[in-house]
Amino acid sequence: MVIGDLADGAPDTELAAESLLFFICVTVLGTQAIFVAVVMNRANSRLGYWLNGVVLGVVDVAFLVLLVVPGHVDLIGGTAGPVIWLLATVCATMAIRREPVST
Repeated sequence: MVIGDLADGAPDTELAAESLLFFICVTVLGTQAIFVAVVMNRANSRLGYWLNGVVLGVVDVAFLVLLVVPGHVDLIGGTAGPVIWLLATVCATMAIRREPVST
């Protein structure tokens, strides 16, 4: 959908522009989260812990408030990502409390 829209040039409507912006934001934040997880969290870095915890926490809360609560996304599908984030944050907290390797 997005790639096909980009092949036709700049988005024509406000909705198409907002959809493209959402796609870009999700892609960039997802890439950042994967990079931090692979490079920093694997080494039990406190900075990586806080980067992913805060950035993804804000994104997931905004997703819940703006899309799930108003009903634009179904409850089960919409809460899967935030639940996975919560479980990952709990596991990362347990790991970082045991033995931080780097800052």
